[in-house]
Amino acid sequence: MRQGQLFLLIISLLSAPLQAQTVQDLTITTRDNVALDATITAPTDTMPAGGFPGVVLVHGYGGNKNDMAPVASVLATNGYVSLAYSVRGQGNSGGFSTTNGETERLDLAEVLQHLRTLGNVNSGKIGVAGASQGGIHAWMAAVYRMPGVAAVVPTYATPRFAKDLVPNNCVKQALVREMSLSTVRYAADRDLVRDYIIRDEYDSVLAYIESRDLQRLVDSVQVPVFQGLGWKDDLFPANAGIRAAGDLVARGVPVWSYYGTNGHLEPLNFNELLFVLTSSVQWLNHWLKGEALDQADVPLVFYLDDRPEWPHHVSQVWPPEPTGTLRLYVNSSGLAPVVPLTDDALDFSLQYDTTYTSTNGWTDQYSGARFQNAFKSSPVRLLSPPFADTAEVTGIPRMHLVTDSDAPQYQANVRIYDVVRVDSGLVWRLITRGTSGIRRRPPHTLNNGDFECSGLSHLIPPGHMIGAEVTSLDVDEAGNAHIIPYFLTAHSRLYSLSSNASYIDIPLVGSASLAGVNEHVASVPQGFVLHQNYPNPFNPNTVVSYQLSVVSNVKLAVYDIVGREVAVLVNERKVPGSYEVRFDATGLASGVYFYRITAGDFAQTRKMIVLK
Repeated sequence: MRQGQLFLLIISLLSAPLQAQTVQDLTITTRDNVALDATITAPTDTMPAGGFPGVVLVHGYGGNKNDMAPVASVLATNGYVSLAYSVRGQGNSGGFSTTNGETERLDLAEVLQHLRTLGNVNSGKIGVAGASQGGIHAWMAAVYRMPGVAAVVPTYATPRFAKDLVPNNCVKQALVREMSLSTVRYAADRDLVRDYIIRDEYDSVLAYIESRDLQRLVDSVQVPVFQGLGWKDDLFPANAGIRAAGDLVARGVPVWSYYGTNGHLEPLNFNELLFVLTSSVQWLNHWLKGEALDQADVPLVFYLDDRPEWPHHVSQVWPPEPTGTLRLYVNSSGLAPVVPLTDDALDFSLQYDTTYTSTNGWTDQYSGARFQNAFKSSPVRLLSPPFADTAEVTGIPRMHLVTDSDAPQYQANVRIYDVVRVDSGLVWRLITRGTSGIRRRPPHTLNNGDFECSGLSHLIPPGHMIGAEVTSLDVDEAGNAHIIPYFLTAHSRLYSLSSNASYIDIPLVGSASLAGVNEHVASVPQGFVLHQNYPNPFNPNTVVSYQLSVVSNVKLAVYDIVGREVAVLVNERKVPGSYEVRFDATGLASGVYFYRITAGDFAQTRKMIVLK
């Protein structure tokens, strides 16, 4: 079910009588003479001084304006004039979809201007709201500072929506799905991207994607944002939303965030849909109408752990406090919280049947019997010791994998599990995953890969273990691709070297301990650590994270290759904890730079690469 259609189901839960309202269908003709099918829904109440606040409603990809009609009715009952329209190439609108590119941005600006010129609308009190494609449009309105927009509600989409579909030298099957919808009329560039994917021309796919991505523009956002994201969203992980919120909060922009359920391909949960909708209306009521918030703290994070009832937690900071990291190192016997004393290498491989072509893969949507028979994977599986008490894993897991292969390109994806031993054996429950592809690497050359898994909130009960799987074939339980595999055979190895160990960083709230291990995993880091920046290489933004074990005067700065200081990221006193800071290298030339932290007697330097 598409996200834009979910609101239709919510409204059945909001079946209280709606106030009288007017509904008017119209056509908005764009600058290139494309007719956009639209509907204006307005209250019949007496117009307040200055006009009603207005909201542009945008449906999910492949839907149409009618998906938003029930939401428009609720907004009219709350005193809003709304304008819902079918995005070009969808519904009864003309034109062809360029998949949320510049054309759609210009359309949105024209629709907003049409709403602002209505005689009963306050032109300075406009919101933009929607889910999935609609959420992308809400972010567009914010990052491009569209006139009149005073608040936005992007749900089930992040400003990194485009690059999230092609993570770390790989392509998600979800991108293929989004470019194959029968309810979308695509522009010709869709066929170009299809051919790039079939020919595995990743750089060309990435160029198309990067022209659409909004992450680089988050610093321009000035209006209040309520964002809602699903932990298990198949398209858009919460990671970029978490970072965007952190950036906005640091600049004093009001933000409410919801990290829970109902993302793309997640099972429908009516209660949570209702919560997100009512919170969205409350957010708009505050910023567009001046009404009080039930919970006036800004920023505010509503996060849910993934137990069946989706319990709610509320925090004013992210990550929730107290926070820390459990580092689990890879060794021949599994995962352990201590650095291995010996060097280990573990094999994982992918066997590919060359009679199955990449064109067959696109035709089959990388699913079904033919696809599954063409790829055979032998992953590495690793287990931690069992937990002695309940551990709350909340945040973004990070990986450092040292690998090599006999192939010039291969994947080293990670899948993390909650594992429990029962009478019949081990039960592995997938809780998150991360994507990593290695391209243009000479065979048998070590690769140091640093990447993330999707954010999560999960409670690991006593006696359960963390399981990790490193694989070149990331598929769902039915064997259908989550990540499109490389169409070649690769025999690869995962290394854990005493001088350069592979590891997984598990984010914790509170503390936990592992049974049989003489080490307590505390909520406060047990040492000073400067992590490798992510992504790396990067253009223009990257994130640097570090940990402190005692109160320290911290300086974190960036230097060019001759040692000149080019940026100071942190220069203040910090309490113990884990921190992240975003670095924008827009003004710097391509090349190698160094970033160095000093905290008391601790100092460490790492290398980063700006690639433009």
